[in-house]
Amino acid sequence: MVKVGQVLDTLKKDYPQLAGNIKPIFVSVDPARDSLKALKEYAKDFHPEYIFLTGSPEQVQQMAKKYRVYVSKADETEDGDYLVDHSIVIYFHDDTGDLADCFTQSMRPTDVTEKIVERMTFVPEM
Repeated sequence: MVKVGQVLDTLKKDYPQLAGNIKPIFVSVDPARDSLKALKEYAKDFHPEYIFLTGSPEQVQQMAKKYRVYVSKADETEDGDYLVDHSIVIYFHDDTGDLADCFTQSMRPTDVTEKIVERMTFVPEM
């Protein structure tokens, strides 16, 4: 998520006309712990442009299935704590809501920025 913040800052500086059209959204895959209050607190550590979302367990499961997000909750420890393993993918949607690209955690912020600029400035041939 830090990478997304770096990309947003670069876009604001170098492509301000594009940056205004980008809204980064974080969707929790752990609705049992990630209440709106918890997400609000968590958001303080990240770029201020982020929108943090959660939902019911069923809604989160539907979202994970739709985007093929791997989610696996580990067994709880004696004190009730647990980890949630999940895939880490940044989905980039166009202005109609269609999926335009996916970015993995191994990509450099400069590469993600270039791809976003390319996708947002592409004009199809007639």
